Amino acid sequence: MRLPNTVRRGLALLLAVAGLYAAVFGLWTARGRSRELTLTASKADHLHFDIVELTMLSGDRTLDESFAAAPPRFVVMRGTEAVTTVAGIREMKAVKVAPGRWTAKWPVPWNAPPGAYRPALVGRPDLAERLRIAPFRISRRVPKPMPKGLVVATLESVMPLSSMKIKAPDGTMTDWRGLLDWAQYVGADAFWMLGGQTPGLGRDEVWMSANLKMIPQVAAECRRRGLKFGVYAMFSLTMSKVPLPGYEYGLEIKDGAPVVTRAISIRDGKRLSDVAAFLKPYADDPNVDWVGLDYIRNALGGYELVDDFVAEMPGVAVPREWRSLTRDERMTWLARKKIMRRDMDFVEAWEWWRARRVALIVREIKARLGDKALWAFTLTWEKGWHHGQDPVMMNDAGVDIDALMFYEADKAQYAAMMKSWNEYIKRGDVQVLPGDIFDWGLHQKDESGPAEFGRRMKAAVSGVYGDGPARGVFYHDMARLIWGRLGPWGTKGWADEARTISQFVKSQPEKTQ
Repeated sequence: MRLPNTVRRGLALLLAVAGLYAAVFGLWTARGRSRELTLTASKADHLHFDIVELTMLSGDRTLDESFAAAPPRFVVMRGTEAVTTVAGIREMKAVKVAPGRWTAKWPVPWNAPPGAYRPALVGRPDLAERLRIAPFRISRRVPKPMPKGLVVATLESVMPLSSMKIKAPDGTMTDWRGLLDWAQYVGADAFWMLGGQTPGLGRDEVWMSANLKMIPQVAAECRRRGLKFGVYAMFSLTMSKVPLPGYEYGLEIKDGAPVVTRAISIRDGKRLSDVAAFLKPYADDPNVDWVGLDYIRNALGGYELVDDFVAEMPGVAVPREWRSLTRDERMTWLARKKIMRRDMDFVEAWEWWRARRVALIVREIKARLGDKALWAFTLTWEKGWHHGQDPVMMNDAGVDIDALMFYEADKAQYAAMMKSWNEYIKRGDVQVLPGDIFDWGLHQKDESGPAEFGRRMKAAVSGVYGDGPARGVFYHDMARLIWGRLGPWGTKGWADEARTISQFVKSQPEKTQ
C-alpha cells in the first residue's frame, strides 16, 4: 500500500531531524572524548624495586601542540604532599612518546611506606576538570616466617669434607661431623654451607665439585640431629683471576682504562641461569630447608653497566658530548662521578639502580627455584646501598631471610652502621638475621677478644631494628672457628662466647609486628 504524500513528507522530515540530532550528539560526544585527559601509572601495585611509569593520554590535538612547547610536569602525591624520591627527584618533565601520549618515570623511594600514591599534573590548573587520575599502591612482599630465636652457623670453606679431621668439643677427634658438633655447641638451630663456588678444579669447570656429592649426606646428618640445613652459591665473585669462557665480567677503571675483575657482571644472563640451575636440585630436596645466595651484587667493578644505568635510571644527566664518547670514556666518566662523590644525587641514583638490578636477579632466581625459602647475604655498609644491595628490595624480590654481614668494622664504624640500620628498618619491613665473624683480626685484635664479638652481636640483636629486637643471629664461619685467627682464646673461648649470644637471642621477648 502506497502512503499518502503528506505522510511520506512527514516521515522524511522526522528522519532528517533525528539524523541531525544524532550528528550533533556524536560531535558533542567526540568533542568530549577529545577533551578528556587521563594520568595513570603503569600498573596498580608496585614494589620497592620498581620504576613507576606515569602516562598522560590526550586526544586533544591543540593541547598536544601546546605541550610540545611546554611539556607536562608530573609529581607523585602521598596524601597532600608531593613525594621527593631517590636522587632528589620530585618534579618530572614528561616526554612525548606518541601523538597524545606523554610519559615520565618515578623510582620508588627507599623503603617507601606502603599505601596509596597518586600522580598529579602540576602547573596547569586549567586542566583540572578535564583530568582523570588513577592512583596506585606501593606494597611489601610478606616473607616466609622465620623461627623466633633462630641461630645459624655457616660454613664458607670448600675444603674437602671427606678428609677433614676435627677435634670435637669433648676433645675427641672426629671427621667433618665435628663441624656439626661445634654448631650444636654454640647453640645453632641450623647449618648453612657453601655449595656453589666458581671455578672448579677442571678446565672450564664452573663449580668446585669437591664437596658436592657429600651435601646430601650433610643434609641427612643435620636432619638426624634436629638441625635445619641450607646450601648457598656465590653469584658474582669467583676465586680465580682467569676468566671462565662464556661469562661477561665486571670492569674496574684503573689509570683511566677498564680492567677485568674476577667478578662476573650482574647483567650476565648466563650466570643467572647457571646459579639457578645449581640451586634447583637443593630447592627440590625435602632435606634442605633453605637455599641461599652470596655476593649477589656487583662484587668488584661494575662500570660495564654504564649504558644500562644511563638508559634506565630517571634523572641521570650526561655530558653534551655523550654520544661521541667511546664506551671506555663513558665508563671512566661514571667511575669519576662515583668516586669523587661531589654529586650525591648521582651517587644515590647509582646505588638505587644497582640495588634494583640485583633485586630483579633475585626475583628471577626465586621464580625458577619455586617455593623453597631463600636467604641472601647482604653487606652492611650504608645499609647495603654502598654495594648495590637494599634489604627492602631484596625482601620484595623473594628473599625470606636477609643475613646482614656486620664484619670488618672498627668500634666507631660498627656504631655508625647500627645507627643507620636502626633508623632505616622496622621489624615489619624486612626479616633480617644479623651476623658476625669468628676472626680476631677482623675485630681489630681487640684486647677483650671474643667478648668484643659478643658485645657487637648483642648490640646488633637489640638495635638493628627501630622497633624491637632481631629474632635471630648467624655466626660466620665454622672453619674459622676451628682453624682461624682466634688469638689466645682459641676455639673454645670463641665458642663459649657464641653460646652466651645464642642464649641472649633466645631469651628476647617476642614482639608483635
